[in-house]
Amino acid sequence: MKILIANPGSTSYKCKLYDIAEHSISQKHLSTGQAGMKVIFQANVERIGDKEGIYSYGFNGDEKIVSTLEIPNYTFAVNLTLKSIKEKISIEEIDAVGFKTVHAKGVTGCVELTDDILKAMEDYRLLAPVHTDVYITAISVFKKLMSSTRMIGLFETHFHKNIPPEAFTFGIPYELYEKHGIRKYGFHGASHRYIGLRAKELFDANKIISCHLGGSSSVCAIKDGWSIDTSMGMSPQSGLLQAKRVGDLDPFALLYLMEKENLTSNKIENILMSKSGIYGISGSSGDLRDIEERMSRGDKRAELAFKTFAYGVKRYIGEYLVILNSADYIIFTAGGGQNSPMLRKEILSGMENLGIIIDDTKNNSGFKEGVISHERSKIKVAVIPTNEEFIVATEVKNFLINIQSY
Repeated sequence: MKILIANPGSTSYKCKLYDIAEHSISQKHLSTGQAGMKVIFQANVERIGDKEGIYSYGFNGDEKIVSTLEIPNYTFAVNLTLKSIKEKISIEEIDAVGFKTVHAKGVTGCVELTDDILKAMEDYRLLAPVHTDVYITAISVFKKLMSSTRMIGLFETHFHKNIPPEAFTFGIPYELYEKHGIRKYGFHGASHRYIGLRAKELFDANKIISCHLGGSSSVCAIKDGWSIDTSMGMSPQSGLLQAKRVGDLDPFALLYLMEKENLTSNKIENILMSKSGIYGISGSSGDLRDIEERMSRGDKRAELAFKTFAYGVKRYIGEYLVILNSADYIIFTAGGGQNSPMLRKEILSGMENLGIIIDDTKNNSGFKEGVISHERSKIKVAVIPTNEEFIVATEVKNFLINIQSY
């Protein structure tokens, strides 16, 4: 079974083609083991819409071929990768294209991306406009180019399906929740699910605090393999500071700002989505790598943005230690979580009385996966690279098998 996992961004597109043995994974015994899950092609398209776009691809783990060329639009980018696949593999051999879809009204789980599902995504577009637009564009392109192939989406909210009502309910009139579905949903589901599985395999950990920290960030409390609470709410704009998205904000501060600055809903959306978060505080960048570099040169606003972000992560870790009644492991993942020893150190500093002691040598060692806490640390800390495509490929494979069994 061959499944292409499409990972679209606003100006980028990545994909991996998996060759999956049907017996390799079952729904009940999902594992991160790579047996029967072989990546036979992968590609990365950057700077879509630019005359100097970058395209790289490779087969079976071989060194990628990199070229620079004009990539005018998304259709061109997808066609570029399909053309490369055809060098060795027939497109007709691909059983499905899988997407890490974000949000849709009344929909979660792994589903076929029918017109009704796309309509449900449009209904919640206001909550995740950038994500929704990108995915609907990508799905539409694939439907035109591969019209006979199933399009399957695994929604990010699915991993958080077991969050209890007392954790997902907001303090609004209950009938508005019933009418409009206004509640906490949570996101980064594929990433947090992978971390939960991998931490169980590596460390036999059942109570995990997963910190997915990068351009888009969230913290998740995981118990027995599933989320029981998470920092993002009804939209990916909530929770922690994001690169350019606002994170948590008092709703009356927003109303006050709209009145005082005479802002329309479109103008405030632009501020909250594109000019806020780490970028808004620093005034220079939403990328943590840039922030750390500017801090080294004495930039005080960059330092404030860094510390505010780290404080938010620390606060959610504290909340989830209470919710979980301690934790077996705190796991750092995604770009900032995996690659910034400074960020991990800032977040975990001052937690010694809680039994969390980071080992500076391990933290600064640069390894990709492993424990970075001190031997005396009661609650262990580790770095684990996430693998969202693996989770999506697995769920799409199970979906196809279930369809075939009827």
